[in-house]
Amino acid sequence: GTQTEAARIDSNGRLLVGTSSARNLGRLEVEGTTFENSGAVFCRNANSSGATAINLCKSRGTSAGSTTVVQSGDALGSVNFRGADGSNLRDAAKIQTEVDGTPGTNDMPGRLVFSTTADGASSPTERMRIDSSGNVGIGTTNPTSNSSTNLHVSSSGSGTNAQIRVTGNNATGLDILQGTDSTGYVW
Repeated sequence: GTQTEAARIDSNGRLLVGTSSARNLGRLEVEGTTFENSGAVFCRNANSSGATAINLCKSRGTSAGSTTVVQSGDALGSVNFRGADGSNLRDAAKIQTEVDGTPGTNDMPGRLVFSTTADGASSPTERMRIDSSGNVGIGTTNPTSNSSTNLHVSSSGSGTNAQIRVTGNNATGLDILQGTDSTGYVW
């Protein structure tokens, strides 16, 4: 019978599954037309509390196996969510991990950065981060905290107030606002 190609390793060392034409987005590319033939599964079967993992790693070294220390602000890995715009794949959203302080032996401070692309824009903008201290910032890249809270909501633009809305089942809510008037009074 006729055999069908199941996978290919191209001349650049890329493993292509379900396609013979690389998109040049990585060393492993899986393409398909259904959920089942375009996804990946990692499953650990063990009588223990352990799980499986996907490891996204970064070193400042220049050869495979290097462990040269990274620096504050370095991106360690990201998950990019892309959609076709008719001619190319474009970023709609991204979750990225970055070094959040000075690393050293047994010390790797990190932050998670969540970004989305606005309607009419072509690239993601940071919307929220969780820093190495556990502070959450929405609308700010430098979330500050005090002794009673670690959520910092900020807004930008003239006349825009930072706002949090809490709602219940009856669709009414509590709006929490803070702003500063022209004299510097905080309300």
